[in-house]
Amino acid sequence: MKRTIAFLALCAGTLYQSQTNRFTYELQYRQEPTQEYRKNLMNLDISSKSVKFYDKDFADYDVKNKESNQSISHYSTKTDQVIERKPESFDNKWYRDFFDYFVVKTHDEMKWKLLQETKEYNGYKLQKATTDFGGRSWNAWFSNDVNIKEGPYKFRGLPGLIFILEDTDQNFIYKLINNEKLTSDYDTEDFVETHYGKQALPITNEKFNRYIEDLYQNPTRIFSEKLKNGGNLSFKNESVESTEELNKKKGMLQKGIKARYIFIEKDKEPIFKG
Repeated sequence: MKRTIAFLALCAGTLYQSQTNRFTYELQYRQEPTQEYRKNLMNLDISSKSVKFYDKDFADYDVKNKESNQSISHYSTKTDQVIERKPESFDNKWYRDFFDYFVVKTHDEMKWKLLQETKEYNGYKLQKATTDFGGRSWNAWFSNDVNIKEGPYKFRGLPGLIFILEDTDQNFIYKLINNEKLTSDYDTEDFVETHYGKQALPITNEKFNRYIEDLYQNPTRIFSEKLKNGGNLSFKNESVESTEELNKKKGMLQKGIKARYIFIEKDKEPIFKG
């Protein structure tokens, strides 16, 4: 990894040409320290037009679809961390998938404190910085040798690329594990800007939370119309053919809604009652 990233640093002046520089992070995350980590690989795509952060599986499925010349494999985010912004900007579009597809616009400028503490990582000397964001305190380790002021999710604005990022409780841990330079801007229209053709509906975070909270209180509502129109439903390989059978699944559906995402921004997460 060092050789490739060092090359990018030397070519900083050409970084934002018609190509995509892709950095892949391993994300480990959990609700609280007593739980096992969930794990996902995440792509940070940087081009002259945009910076995008999303589940790596999106790109993997996209390759399969393009090879077959049809959209046959769809994927939904496991992390709720699909982000798009302009280079050098703290204004984010936060794409959110919960039955419908939404986009929340946020301004996320962070105040970093640079520390003298350093450490080695894969042959790179990293410097430590701290900030508070999303109801959590964070430690970032960045490299001054890589002149890219970006990082995972909404984190950016340090003098170099963020290699490692973790909150102080270590419930979210990102580590840079790979990078590659693509020969052209990578088209994410199918899975970032839209969800396989489903347009992103503009919404505020407050309204998005109310939408999820309402779903939690009445989780069968979204499936009832399908049953009324003669459709078939199945949950965990169990067929559901009536409203009465569907209502019996309410607890299971509520558990699924509550557990679907571990929200990185604690101060913006929905509140599930009951």
